[in-house]
Amino acid sequence: MEISILQFFESLRNGFGTACAFVFSLFGETLFLVVLICLIYWIYEKQLGEKLVMVSFSSMSVNSFLKAAVARPRPYTTGKVSRLDIDAGPLLSTTDLMPNASFPSGHSQMSAGMFFTGAFRYKKWWAWVIFPLLTLGVMWSRLYFGVHYPSDVLVGASLGALFAIFWELAYRKFGKAKLYIFAGFALLSIVFAIIFRTDKSMIELCACTVASAICLPIENKWIRFENAKGVKNRIFRALIGLVCVGGVYALFSFLPFDFLDLLVFKFIKYFLTVSMAILPVPLLFKKLKL
Repeated sequence: MEISILQFFESLRNGFGTACAFVFSLFGETLFLVVLICLIYWIYEKQLGEKLVMVSFSSMSVNSFLKAAVARPRPYTTGKVSRLDIDAGPLLSTTDLMPNASFPSGHSQMSAGMFFTGAFRYKKWWAWVIFPLLTLGVMWSRLYFGVHYPSDVLVGASLGALFAIFWELAYRKFGKAKLYIFAGFALLSIVFAIIFRTDKSMIELCACTVASAICLPIENKWIRFENAKGVKNRIFRALIGLVCVGGVYALFSFLPFDFLDLLVFKFIKYFLTVSMAILPVPLLFKKLKL
């Protein structure tokens, strides 16, 4: 049944469909969404950005654990459906995917968490129409590319929506205790990383989650930057923030390849990158009165 569905989407592949699938899939790409979350956090609404950090990193830590534990081969490995090869560098690629990481779909889970969090934020009818439709678009794109089974995207999107609901309730019911709850997810991510200590994505997500769990309470207590006011301040914040965070991330590319291949350096790289986004950058905004 699932293979038949994938073969149907495979038969519909064309230039326009591929372009649409490419755009939809971007909404599940880690790099794209991290930049989007940073911009929301810095220049649009601090609390929404903070919530998206918690939803995304807690959700994707669980996603990475399930991928490693289940180790389901992707559909194209069966030979019954082909993979549509896309290689747009850091933006989007289907050629560098781990072949045994099909379940659940990370793109579907990440995008559902983001979009449903947005729907809870706006509480408007149009949000509850547009955001679920965008999630469906991401789910469809992964089937169109032949990199996930229908059950992968359904479970991924369901988990993403559940995490959005969980954190919405945490914000409403537990107030400041939400940071302790997130710290619990950070500890859980450490346990996952120890169990699957050779899994690169597990190490990267652990670093992001731990850095967020440490830095968010510090920012809330001692820095406490506020939402930007005025277009000029927002532009300056975006430029300064992206340069600082991008600089830390790019700095590791100058290390010898043997160092970059070590998982401990991957942990340090992502830990410092996320820490820069949450602490030094907002402190710089405050000092510059942006």
